[in-house]
Amino acid sequence: MKKKKATPEGSPKQSPCNSTASHHQRQRILQALQEVGSQGLTTIQMREQLDIMMPGARIFELRHHYGHNIQLIWDRERTAQGHEHTCGRYILFPGQWEGAA
Repeated sequence: MKKKKATPEGSPKQSPCNSTASHHQRQRILQALQEVGSQGLTTIQMREQLDIMMPGARIFELRHHYGHNIQLIWDRERTAQGHEHTCGRYILFPGQWEGAA
């Protein structure tokens, strides 16, 4: 069995699509929001489809640190287990987030 080569930091190198690094998670969210347009993405979709366990934290960073205008709409959605939850639906709009630094 071959071992993966380690990066200088000592961990195996991961591609953006399966990395748990915050910057890769932000990239996945932005790309997905651009692809879905006005339909937006829910917290549940980001967890299940993009493998992002704390979407709210990544959205906060995208808004407040990078200035992306991501708006929140409250919605109801079922999980893969069939349970309905109130969750956020995030939509990317043009322009800067009003609270960006």
